Amino acid sequence: MKIIINNIEFAYDEGCRLLKLKYDECPMKDLEDIWNDIIPMTFKEIALKFRNLEQRRVAMNCLGLQRLVSEVKPKLVDKKTLKKQTTWVSQSGELVTKKFNDTYELYKVDGKVWSKGTEDNWRTPQPVYYVKCKDTSTDREYMIWIDARSVYETNRKKQEWLSSDTDYGTKINAIQAIAWTIQTDVPEPYISKIVRQGDCILIKKKKGATSDSTRHLTEKEYKTLLELES
Repeated sequence: MKIIINNIEFAYDEGCRLLKLKYDECPMKDLEDIWNDIIPMTFKEIALKFRNLEQRRVAMNCLGLQRLVSEVKPKLVDKKTLKKQTTWVSQSGELVTKKFNDTYELYKVDGKVWSKGTEDNWRTPQPVYYVKCKDTSTDREYMIWIDARSVYETNRKKQEWLSSDTDYGTKINAIQAIAWTIQTDVPEPYISKIVRQGDCILIKKKKGATSDSTRHLTEKEYKTLLELES
């Protein structure tokens, strides 16, 4: 039996423990009889159990920023603010333009926090990273799990030899991290503009564009092509 959370599938026991993290009251009638006996997951368990990035992202969102900070004391490694302008149609049918500052923060969680007491404690795991951002309309804060190495490779401008123990989080910034969370199959030179409404991303292609393999957006694309947000 599986449990689906935010369109991501989890094993039944894992899903129950994540739901207990996310909700104060039982969200499913089928769980009412066992709800009080369910033990919520900890950050350490999430970090060790979920190798799949999408599962880990959803699990971290269930944990929430407040619990995360209290458990792991993350370190702010980069903070970037973009000055933005967006336009939307009001209820009266008029165009409304808003200027705002959009701030992104990249945080590091030391590998020692979640490796202590495990069978693999002879080797300290690499640190893990997340980017924090705000919803442009509600100011609600979100934390998005990232793969620091993939972020680095997405924005790499030249070949560079790095050892297997490289901490890639020291080579990226907060804008690169948030850009990486958006994926597209449109090749880099063929994006005309990007429109974002909540979690919905719309990408307008240039003439002659063809679909390619799925990739992550670069920092440059995020800063220059994202035109409208709501």
